[in-house]
Amino acid sequence: MQELRNDVLVIGSGGAGLRAAIAAASGGASVTLISKGPFGRSGATIIAGADIMADGSTLASLGYRDKPADSPDDWARDILIEGFNLNDENLVHTYVHGAGPRVRELLEWGMQIRGTEERALITTGVSIAASLRRGLAGLPVTNLSGVTMVDLLTGEGRVLGALGIDYESGELILVRAKAVVLATGGWHQAYSFNAGADELTGDGQGMAYRAGAELVDMEMVTFAPNILLGPPRYRGSLFFYILPGKLLNRDGEEFMAWEDPKVAKLAATTEWNKLLFSKASMREVRAGRGGPRGGVFFSMKHIPDNLFDRLDESYPGWRFQGDDFSALMERMREGYAVEVGPAAEYFEGGIRINERCETSIPGLYAAGECSGGLFGANRVSAATTEMVVEGEIAGREAAKASQDLDFFPIDPSKVEEISARTMQPFVSRNGETPRVAELRRHLCELSYEQVGVLRDGHSLSMALSEIEEIASALDGLSLVTMRRDHNREWTEAMELRNMLQCVELSAHAALTREESRGVHVREDRPFVDNLEWRKHIVVQKGKDSPEFRTDHVVSDSACPPEKISYEDAIVRAAEALAGEVEEDG
Repeated sequence: MQELRNDVLVIGSGGAGLRAAIAAASGGASVTLISKGPFGRSGATIIAGADIMADGSTLASLGYRDKPADSPDDWARDILIEGFNLNDENLVHTYVHGAGPRVRELLEWGMQIRGTEERALITTGVSIAASLRRGLAGLPVTNLSGVTMVDLLTGEGRVLGALGIDYESGELILVRAKAVVLATGGWHQAYSFNAGADELTGDGQGMAYRAGAELVDMEMVTFAPNILLGPPRYRGSLFFYILPGKLLNRDGEEFMAWEDPKVAKLAATTEWNKLLFSKASMREVRAGRGGPRGGVFFSMKHIPDNLFDRLDESYPGWRFQGDDFSALMERMREGYAVEVGPAAEYFEGGIRINERCETSIPGLYAAGECSGGLFGANRVSAATTEMVVEGEIAGREAAKASQDLDFFPIDPSKVEEISARTMQPFVSRNGETPRVAELRRHLCELSYEQVGVLRDGHSLSMALSEIEEIASALDGLSLVTMRRDHNREWTEAMELRNMLQCVELSAHAALTREESRGVHVREDRPFVDNLEWRKHIVVQKGKDSPEFRTDHVVSDSACPPEKISYEDAIVRAAEALAGEVEEDG
């Protein structure tokens, strides 16, 4: 077994991980930065669209056209409304006040700007990642790519490091550290249709949970609408999410009609379209008016040729994220409609942190999408800003925590226990055993169908029963490929354990929350209940099963103590964001 030791271990080399490594190394700590994929070129950051946000006054001071009278506190107010008053307000204020400095430094490191929107600079994930790599250049950081971390090591009441698999050699690797930062993103790959990178399998959430950390708001999952279901070569592309068009059912009828003009404006001009379009699309599908791939149809037939040509100028050659859409776009110009659907895209819930990015385990920090609590029940502001704000804090605080500490001894029996569990799939078994691929397929299908956009108590209970069966099968699986080096099936088995953990906790939390709120839509509970459910659902590993409890929301802001229909709550939010009514939360 290979062994390394550094003051700070950062797991994940996307935006949050890179920024954490920069902060930790700049704070005088020795740092190990571990990535499953290519260093700084894998995970969610690299495929982001993307915008990065700050308040209007900050962007105006940087020379961009925005609202000089806007402030971080104005922005915080909007985020609380957008989050259906479930946000941890300390995290919100940390986010809005930390955004400006992080945007400034990205610009200094060469982030390219393609345009502006309100409170946002339009860039790309590639440019953000490249600027962060420039910020990291020259700092004393040990980079390890192609390593899948399996579990955290704890003792002495704190985290002591982690154990993983080196994909190239097939050997186990033990990294001892005085502090650990988890920056592993969401659990996108647990859904059969998702808009996430292959590396996003809930590793941080799974490891943190098994180590005893608290997780929060795991029921809150955002789905992005208008994601391509076909043709197969484009499946999962975000291109049609950012293009103008109309949604039709299989009868060619438009179904996106908003009775309230303020809600219509939200749907047309903000990322509220994710919540609103996804819900409406899935209701068409469930009513039997969807397409053969389980989605709805996206048409651009109404756009005149000259305006269509102008769109082409924004995407020269109709290329997007390396794909050539030119042939398909010519068909779209002629009236063809592609099939699209909602894809799992962002996870509001995750590892519970405070404003210093500390988890409930001393020495363990989390940053970016693997953390929870910031955006409450609906993320509208930029996750790219979240990753650099929280990444900087987590790295800085981890470096400070590692100062004047010695490396604590690690119990060899714990290393042996994790090692044995990691090697378990290589144990040959008599008779037929389940395979990783089939268990993964089963999990992903039930996640999307039963713990997806629209939920109800019956389907969530059924999902939990099936998850229990998959978990039992997972304990007995064996591998087809018995070699250890370059064994993707082995690392997928480790990932499957984390995905299963995340889906189980998400389904449990969704069943526990007996209301609809934000992206959590219970068809059998079509109301927002601020009397009983303006609460976080917190989960921690128990002796034999997850232990759930509710905690009051960390907030100094009030919201009306009432129970109203879900649709009325959206109208109220639209009015408050438009400034047409007074709202304290």
